[in-house]
Amino acid sequence: MNPSISRQGRQKIFAWVVLGCMALAIGYTSWVIQRADASADHVQEQGKGTPLSIAGPDELEAIQKQPHVLFVNLENPYNAQVRLAGLDPEFPQRAQTALKCERIHYAAGNGICLMYDSYGAQQVSVTLFGSDFKPRHQFTAEGLLSRARVSPDGKYAAFTVFVTGHSYNDANMSTATILVDTATGVSLGNLEEFETWKDGYLYQAPEFNFWGVTFAQDSNQFYATLRHGNTTYLVQGDISARKLTVLRENVECPSLSPNGTRIAFKKRTPTGLWQFTVLDLATMKEIPLAEPESIDDQVEWLDNEHILYQKIDSDSPNFVSVFVLPADGSGKPEVFIPGVISPVIVR
Repeated sequence: MNPSISRQGRQKIFAWVVLGCMALAIGYTSWVIQRADASADHVQEQGKGTPLSIAGPDELEAIQKQPHVLFVNLENPYNAQVRLAGLDPEFPQRAQTALKCERIHYAAGNGICLMYDSYGAQQVSVTLFGSDFKPRHQFTAEGLLSRARVSPDGKYAAFTVFVTGHSYNDANMSTATILVDTATGVSLGNLEEFETWKDGYLYQAPEFNFWGVTFAQDSNQFYATLRHGNTTYLVQGDISARKLTVLRENVECPSLSPNGTRIAFKKRTPTGLWQFTVLDLATMKEIPLAEPESIDDQVEWLDNEHILYQKIDSDSPNFVSVFVLPADGSGKPEVFIPGVISPVIVR
């Protein structure tokens, strides 16, 4: 399923979703957790029946000075606007930008936004923007939007589109994953143009598909998924060398933890479903996480102990929410922000 949800699912969401009141039900640290309930009540009261206006530079700067979360608010099919919210419940500032996206990522003052040119279109508008949330570079890509990531230093961005098909469950799907320089908007190439190495040998095939880039702190190094035939692999990439190295089988949509020690990903189970799993890069030990559903998303790390992801929320009139889950296999999924998609944590 497309991470922005299937076409049918998106239509259902956009037809029924109402403006979600933000409730940071899970704290950012143990100090925050003790005050989470009071903060959620305060934010809900602020938001009731009061749509946000477009924030000015001062409002944006005030939130950006503290740890905050970006997300796409789902109010109606033509108003998927990007919002910001502070993570400190004692100062639950929030703001709405003029930027409209269906998938977003952001780091170090640089962001990437994926949006369909028109509803139902198979052409994606790609926007690179700055801390003012105004476009710097814009171009289009043929296909259906999927993943997006920005390196921690803001230097590079990556995005994936489905060239054919619309699901990672589709055996005949084809993807294109492009790296771009955020300063210039210049493409650094499709990952299919990089050399791929496996077990010390050059690994080549005409039907390689790549998706789900996640960058390391130095930005030159990244991880991604490669699929060849029915097998998926975790690959490690080097931008300057234009090289990919196969590390491990059965890893999809990797997401590197803030401290760079673990990767959260989707693992295919014998039943054909996905299981959120965390891989320790030092020991290569895997820990299955306590999400019982099969979720197709590239997770975002809230901190080094928790992950965020979007999924259908049948218990909510919004039909979709961002959930939080411990990264050690304990606990259970909890709603983090209702009625939104594509969360990004800015530290």
